[in-house]
Amino acid sequence: MKKTVKLLVLFAACCGLGGSVAAASEAREIGFDLHSTVYDYGESIDKVVIDTTGLEIDEGSLTADMFHVQATGTASSTLDFTANLQTKKGCNMTLDITYAITMAKPLKLKSGEEITSAVFKQGNIVNGEIAKFNPGQACGLKYQLYTPANAEDGSLHPLIVWFHGGGESGYKGIVYNNSAQLKANRGALGLAGDEAQNIFGGAYVLAPQTPNEWSDSLEEARALIDEIVKSHHVNPDRIYVYGCSAGGYMTLDMAVHNPGLFAAAVAVCPAIDQANIDTYGEGRVITDEEILSIKDTPVWVVQAKNDTTVRYEESALRVYNLLKDYNGILTTYDNVNVGGVEYSGHEAWVYTALNMPEHNGEHVWQWTARQVR
Repeated sequence: MKKTVKLLVLFAACCGLGGSVAAASEAREIGFDLHSTVYDYGESIDKVVIDTTGLEIDEGSLTADMFHVQATGTASSTLDFTANLQTKKGCNMTLDITYAITMAKPLKLKSGEEITSAVFKQGNIVNGEIAKFNPGQACGLKYQLYTPANAEDGSLHPLIVWFHGGGESGYKGIVYNNSAQLKANRGALGLAGDEAQNIFGGAYVLAPQTPNEWSDSLEEARALIDEIVKSHHVNPDRIYVYGCSAGGYMTLDMAVHNPGLFAAAVAVCPAIDQANIDTYGEGRVITDEEILSIKDTPVWVVQAKNDTTVRYEESALRVYNLLKDYNGILTTYDNVNVGGVEYSGHEAWVYTALNMPEHNGEHVWQWTARQVR
């Protein structure tokens, strides 16, 4: 079994190294991995784990100041929404995360030997939640798929489709990493978590990534859903669609173009604001008549009133006003503040990823799970 030593990450400077690893011939080579957590605001490195396989460490001698851990170029975030001038659009690009470990004190072994010099080699970014998803590519789209633990119990299970926001899309081949849709926020991960899985009785979670714009991927997305239904134990009467921002736009557009496919749709801050449609790409305008055409599909829209990226009155409120006499539900907030942390008004998906929207005493995940086509 691999033995590890867990370290708290201590950041010195954000660029440049404060020291160098000794390069003596007797220096041991020791590997380490970076461990991350996807928070409401995105993925961040919060732990470094040193692989001590083959070393009998005197654990009683370990102290917090024995190692120095230093990040170069960035502190801890694994994605950068701003370092993408080459794309001419907002994309969460994967950062080149480089860490350096130096020894401030000798590492003592149970034998009494001391390791005074080591070369630490960086390995992978490890995230247990993301590892539950399996990457794939089919029907012209890359995707991540979570398979429920009880998938082989002889029953058919719900399928929840998560459409990411515009920042997680690719861009003409420059950016297409099949990871940002899981790392930028907890939308898909929340639906694959224990709470949601218990509520849905075990559900597949499909998180595709568009190579450019969702408005270019309508046919491919439908084909991918059909492929997943065909190749897995999916209940075709319990296919649910969630999406935020540009993904909220895609949620509604998919419902319009695929009548009867979804048992329920949850659109968070849907980017259908006609006056600002260029803020997320060159998406097609969804008309009032088209929104009315999905009146038989239960639709829940969520948005903060202070959203400055997509106007509340022209997006969630517009959808609700058209569908409120049918199957429409609206949850709105004055701002986005969770646990005392203030987010931008556009980030209402934080609420949905935590199952916080509520209507008539029922939360959004429970409401979704009740819907059957």
